[in-house]
Amino acid sequence: MKRKLVLIMFILGLLILAACGENNDDQHTNNNENETEPDEKPDSNEDEEIQDEVKEVNEVIVDNDNVHATLVEIERKEDIFFDEVYNVVFEVENKLDHNIEVQARSVSADGEMIDETILAMSQDIAPGKKAKAVLQILNMESYDFPEMKENFEMTLHIFSFENFDYTEDHPVKVQF
Repeated sequence: MKRKLVLIMFILGLLILAACGENNDDQHTNNNENETEPDEKPDSNEDEEIQDEVKEVNEVIVDNDNVHATLVEIERKEDIFFDEVYNVVFEVENKLDHNIEVQARSVSADGEMIDETILAMSQDIAPGKKAKAVLQILNMESYDFPEMKENFEMTLHIFSFENFDYTEDHPVKVQF
Protein backbone atom coordinates (compact mmCIF):
# COMPACT_ATOMS: atom_id res chain seq x y z
CA MET A 1 0.00 0.00 0.00
CA LYS A 2 2.81 2.40 0.91
CA ARG A 3 4.64 1.60 -2.33
CA LYS A 4 1.56 2.42 -4.39
CA LEU A 5 1.10 5.70 -2.51
CA VAL A 6 4.77 6.65 -3.08
CA LEU A 7 4.47 5.74 -6.78
CA ILE A 8 1.30 7.83 -7.17
CA MET A 9 2.93 10.81 -5.40
CA PHE A 10 6.00 10.47 -7.62
CA ILE A 11 3.92 10.42 -10.82
CA LEU A 12 1.85 13.37 -9.56
CA GLY A 13 5.07 15.31 -8.88
CA LEU A 14 6.35 14.61 -12.40
CA LEU A 15 3.08 15.81 -13.91
CA ILE A 16 3.23 19.03 -11.90
CA LEU A 17 6.82 19.67 -13.02
CA ALA A 18 5.90 18.97 -16.63
CA ALA A 19 2.95 21.34 -16.43
CA CYS A 20 5.13 24.12 -14.97
CA GLY A 21 7.72 23.65 -17.69
CA GLU A 22 5.07 23.85 -20.38
CA ASN A 23 3.69 27.07 -18.86
CA ASN A 24 7.09 28.77 -19.10
CA ASP A 25 7.36 27.89 -22.80
CA ASP A 26 3.96 29.49 -23.47
CA GLN A 27 5.04 32.61 -21.63
CA HIS A 28 8.32 32.75 -23.61
CA THR A 29 6.37 32.52 -26.88
CA ASN A 30 4.11 35.42 -25.86
CA ASN A 31 7.15 37.59 -24.99
CA ASN A 32 8.67 36.99 -28.41
CA GLU A 33 5.56 38.38 -30.09
CA ASN A 34 6.11 41.76 -28.36
CA GLU A 35 9.70 42.17 -29.57
CA THR A 36 10.45 44.74 -32.25
CA GLU A 37 11.08 43.66 -35.80
CA PRO A 38 14.65 44.02 -37.11
CA ASP A 39 13.64 46.96 -39.35
CA GLU A 40 11.89 48.82 -36.52
CA LYS A 41 13.75 51.36 -34.39
CA PRO A 42 13.73 50.79 -30.61
CA ASP A 43 11.88 53.28 -28.41
CA SER A 44 13.82 56.48 -27.84
CA ASN A 45 13.12 56.15 -24.09
CA GLU A 46 15.36 53.11 -23.77
CA ASP A 47 18.75 53.66 -22.10
CA GLU A 48 21.65 54.31 -24.43
CA GLU A 49 24.41 51.75 -24.44
CA ILE A 50 27.59 52.82 -22.71
CA GLN A 51 30.47 52.87 -25.15
CA ASP A 52 33.68 51.31 -23.85
CA GLU A 53 36.51 53.80 -24.14
CA VAL A 54 40.24 53.36 -23.49
CA LYS A 55 42.67 56.25 -23.08
CA GLU A 56 46.22 54.97 -23.51
CA VAL A 57 48.60 56.88 -21.21
CA ASN A 58 51.82 54.82 -20.79
CA GLU A 59 53.41 57.38 -18.45
CA VAL A 60 56.11 56.42 -15.94
CA ILE A 61 55.00 57.65 -12.51
CA VAL A 62 58.05 56.55 -10.52
CA ASP A 63 61.26 54.64 -11.23
CA ASN A 64 63.63 54.44 -8.26
CA ASP A 65 65.55 51.78 -6.32
CA ASN A 66 62.33 50.60 -4.61
CA VAL A 67 59.63 50.54 -7.25
CA HIS A 68 58.82 51.13 -10.91
CA ALA A 69 55.25 52.24 -11.66
CA THR A 70 53.67 53.10 -15.00
CA LEU A 71 50.15 54.43 -15.59
CA VAL A 72 49.13 52.24 -18.53
CA GLU A 73 45.57 53.31 -19.37
CA ILE A 74 42.28 54.73 -18.17
CA GLU A 75 39.39 52.62 -19.37
CA ARG A 76 35.69 53.45 -19.19
CA LYS A 77 33.52 50.39 -19.63
CA GLU A 78 30.07 48.97 -19.14
CA ASP A 79 29.52 46.94 -15.94
CA ILE A 80 26.77 44.51 -14.97
CA PHE A 81 26.33 45.82 -11.44
CA PHE A 82 27.32 49.51 -11.63
CA ASP A 83 26.26 50.41 -15.21
CA GLU A 84 29.72 51.80 -15.88
CA VAL A 85 33.14 51.90 -14.25
CA TYR A 86 36.51 53.49 -14.82
CA ASN A 87 39.55 51.24 -14.53
CA VAL A 88 42.77 53.19 -14.00
CA VAL A 89 45.46 50.59 -14.73
CA PHE A 90 49.00 50.78 -13.34
CA GLU A 91 51.83 48.31 -13.89
CA VAL A 92 53.96 48.20 -10.75
CA GLU A 93 57.25 46.38 -10.15
CA ASN A 94 58.44 45.76 -6.58
CA LYS A 95 62.25 46.06 -6.43
CA LEU A 96 62.39 45.57 -2.64
CA ASP A 97 63.01 42.42 -0.60
CA HIS A 98 59.58 42.54 1.08
CA ASN A 99 55.95 42.81 -0.01
CA ILE A 100 54.51 46.19 -0.84
CA GLU A 101 50.94 47.45 -1.00
CA VAL A 102 49.75 49.93 -3.65
CA GLN A 103 46.71 52.14 -3.01
CA ALA A 104 45.09 55.30 -4.36
CA ARG A 105 44.68 58.48 -2.32
CA SER A 106 43.20 61.95 -2.98
CA VAL A 107 41.53 60.99 -6.26
CA SER A 108 39.95 63.76 -8.34
CA ALA A 109 38.68 64.34 -11.86
CA ASP A 110 37.99 67.64 -13.60
CA GLY A 111 38.84 69.55 -10.41
CA GLU A 112 36.32 67.64 -8.23
CA MET A 113 37.28 65.18 -5.49
CA ILE A 114 35.83 61.69 -5.96
CA ASP A 115 34.15 60.17 -2.91
CA GLU A 116 36.23 57.30 -1.49
CA THR A 117 33.08 55.17 -1.24
CA ILE A 118 33.09 54.59 -5.00
CA LEU A 119 36.85 53.88 -5.20
CA ALA A 120 38.53 50.47 -4.96
CA MET A 121 42.28 49.86 -5.17
CA SER A 122 44.61 47.78 -3.08
CA GLN A 123 47.25 45.55 -4.66
CA ASP A 124 49.81 43.45 -2.80
CA ILE A 125 53.05 42.83 -4.73
CA ALA A 126 55.67 40.25 -3.72
CA PRO A 127 59.42 41.04 -3.80
CA GLY A 128 60.88 41.14 -7.31
CA LYS A 129 57.45 40.76 -8.95
CA LYS A 130 55.26 42.88 -11.23
CA ALA A 131 51.51 43.30 -10.93
CA LYS A 132 48.66 45.28 -12.41
CA ALA A 133 47.23 47.60 -9.80
CA VAL A 134 43.77 48.75 -10.89
CA LEU A 135 41.87 51.66 -9.41
CA GLN A 136 38.16 51.09 -10.00
CA ILE A 137 35.79 54.05 -9.90
CA LEU A 138 32.27 52.66 -9.57
CA ASN A 139 29.03 54.33 -10.66
CA MET A 140 26.95 53.93 -7.48
CA GLU A 141 23.59 55.54 -6.73
CA SER A 142 23.70 58.71 -4.61
CA TYR A 143 27.31 59.48 -5.61
CA ASP A 144 28.58 61.75 -8.38
CA PHE A 145 30.22 59.70 -11.10
CA PRO A 146 33.04 61.70 -12.76
CA GLU A 147 33.08 62.59 -16.44
CA MET A 148 36.89 62.71 -16.80
CA LYS A 149 36.81 65.21 -19.64
CA GLU A 150 39.64 67.58 -18.63
CA ASN A 151 41.98 65.85 -16.16
CA PHE A 152 42.56 63.10 -13.62
CA GLU A 153 44.70 63.42 -10.47
CA MET A 154 45.57 61.17 -7.55
CA THR A 155 48.37 60.09 -5.26
CA LEU A 156 49.88 56.64 -5.73
CA HIS A 157 50.47 55.51 -2.14
CA ILE A 158 52.98 52.67 -1.67
CA PHE A 159 53.72 51.12 1.72
CA SER A 160 54.57 47.85 3.42
CA PHE A 161 52.86 45.93 6.21
CA GLU A 162 56.21 44.19 6.82
CA ASN A 163 58.24 47.42 7.20
CA PHE A 164 56.22 50.24 8.78
CA ASP A 165 59.05 52.74 8.15
CA TYR A 166 58.65 52.34 4.38
CA THR A 167 56.13 54.56 2.59
CA GLU A 168 56.13 56.48 -0.70
CA ASP A 169 53.63 58.89 -2.23
CA HIS A 170 53.79 59.82 -5.92
CA PRO A 171 51.52 62.34 -7.68
CA VAL A 172 49.65 61.19 -10.79
CA LYS A 173 48.35 63.88 -13.16
CA VAL A 174 46.79 63.28 -16.57
CA GLN A 175 45.41 65.95 -18.91
CA PHE A 176 42.87 64.87 -21.54
